[in-house]
Amino acid sequence: MSTSSSITTNGYQSVIKSKEFEHKICGMNQQVINYLRQYKINVTNAETFFTPIINKLNQRIHSIYNNNINNINNNGINNNVANNLNVINIGYSFGNVGSVFYVNNLDLNNNDIIICFILDSLDIDSKMITAVNIHSNKVSANENSKVWSLLYKFNCSP
Repeated sequence: MSTSSSITTNGYQSVIKSKEFEHKICGMNQQVINYLRQYKINVTNAETFFTPIINKLNQRIHSIYNNNINNINNNGINNNVANNLNVINIGYSFGNVGSVFYVNNLDLNNNDIIICFILDSLDIDSKMITAVNIHSNKVSANENSKVWSLLYKFNCSP
């Protein structure tokens, strides 16, 4: 499990209560819910389980900051996206109302964007929180709605 200096077992509450972030809460995509429900049943390595979701979200977010996604080098790495990944600091939290299963790069003091997935026993009550740091010099205030629209019920399941 990745560590964080500013997240407790109820990490999403820290994000919602933070005055440093503006956030939106939406329902979670059904395919993502189905995938996340497999975590407690079939998973022995949390990082392996959550990394495909994180990679899809990173790619989607960075697509709005770099339209030239075809700049692939000889090693198969997109130079522009790889450079942007080092610029926009995105943190992730996966859990339910009572606990956090896994966090990745989550730090309220340094993240530009934080995405929290909160599972509930009822699918309709499972939520995704997308929060944008209001002081970010990398994601401007007028881009908040662009980020939220881009991620609204996004199917990031592998």
